[in-house]
Amino acid sequence: MGDPDAQRFRAELGQGKWQEFHDFLDATRDWDDRHFYVYTLSQIEGRPEWLDEWVAARGRSSIPVLFRGAHGIHWAWQVRGLGDAATVAQLSLRVFHSRLVDADRDLSQAAMLDPDDPTPHARGVHSALGLALGKDEVRRRFDEATRRFRWHYFARMPMLQALTAKWYGSHAEMFEFARSTSAQASEGLGVHVVVARAHLERWLSFPREYSDGRERQATYFHDEAVQQEVRRAADLSVRSPRYQVHKATAADRNLFAMCFWLMRDFPAQLEQMQHIGPLIQEIPWGFQGDPGQAYERARAAALREMPAAAR
Repeated sequence: MGDPDAQRFRAELGQGKWQEFHDFLDATRDWDDRHFYVYTLSQIEGRPEWLDEWVAARGRSSIPVLFRGAHGIHWAWQVRGLGDAATVAQLSLRVFHSRLVDADRDLSQAAMLDPDDPTPHARGVHSALGLALGKDEVRRRFDEATRRFRWHYFARMPMLQALTAKWYGSHAEMFEFARSTSAQASEGLGVHVVVARAHLERWLSFPREYSDGRERQATYFHDEAVQQEVRRAADLSVRSPRYQVHKATAADRNLFAMCFWLMRDFPAQLEQMQHIGPLIQEIPWGFQGDPGQAYERARAAALREMPAAAR
């Protein structure tokens, strides 16, 4: 996301130096910020030995077990991959489950060590999905996170996923969650982006559900009601003068830029792309193939459609 602290700590963790990062996280009481650093920097390939060293050295702190638990979720998905369960080898599924159980245990310990921190509960939403613990348990964990921090940005995306038709919910439940979030949130908060993400999830679902799904997908964002909802969510967040820039601002702008692209609202699309600069995100552009190439295709097409004076 272009965060200089995250870049610096990633380099230090790559050398097994966790001490300064521990102190930084321990002092971070902005819960969205803490979640951002825990989630982003735990995306490490393999299982570094210094994780256990960190836990042993700071046994009374929630920070190392929180980080190890977050890494454990990533580590589990490394062995499983992103295919359907039917396409994953049974040995991989057993390892996946075992790693997720260990990760969940670490997150539970972190929650006990720091009862005020919503981060273990927010990450636990994701582990509950992987462990197939059911919608009630996913909702319970989400509620625990948002009871501690009502507008927890990073808890809302996995909760939205849980309510999709491909997981435990339906299109109606997913949209009810997104619309309710936006209706209750103050102008300027990033959580309004869940409306745009819900529409992208609906757009993605058409090929799975209909024989003419590609045709339905091609026209979905041309619907006036869809466009009004996306624009309203953007007006309440990234296009509002009250918008509070946060660690996932690049993600917000990428999501809206793709929606505007699919809506053929080229001025709105290019406006967001001017803000995005080099911070192109895999979600959502990866939904259309290579993220960088998909982004550039969308940008080039919008520029072709826009008169030079209007750019």
